[in-house]
Amino acid sequence: MQDKKKYDVEIEKKSLIADASEGRVIDPTIVNGYDGFGGVHENLLWNANQGTIVYTLNNKVIKENTKTRQQNVFADSTVRLSCLAQTETGKFVAAAEGETNTSGNSFIYLYDMETHKLINKLTFHQKGV
Repeated sequence: MQDKKKYDVEIEKKSLIADASEGRVIDPTIVNGYDGFGGVHENLLWNANQGTIVYTLNNKVIKENTKTRQQNVFADSTVRLSCLAQTETGKFVAAAEGETNTSGNSFIYLYDMETHKLINKLTFHQKGV
């Protein structure tokens, strides 16, 4: 087991050095991780029935299929998002801005997770949610 871990690390280092020495840029195929900004812990949702996770990454909401790694990215906000909430079925997800945007408000975005569309934007918050 110890040799395998050492071997994995060596392969990773070699492949990164080879790509860098040849001047190639490694393009990510998926977004990885979430920001967890400001100590907020309500920005990662898991739906076991659908096999998806939904999380925030700066001003984006990302829905990822945990089996295929396919992602849908929603980016309607111009500032960081602080928290998420979903309906019991996972059909709808609300994402809230954690700070005031350029309009002087903090919006809450309501998304339909089946159609991947913004269906409403609540605009009455004056501070971050």
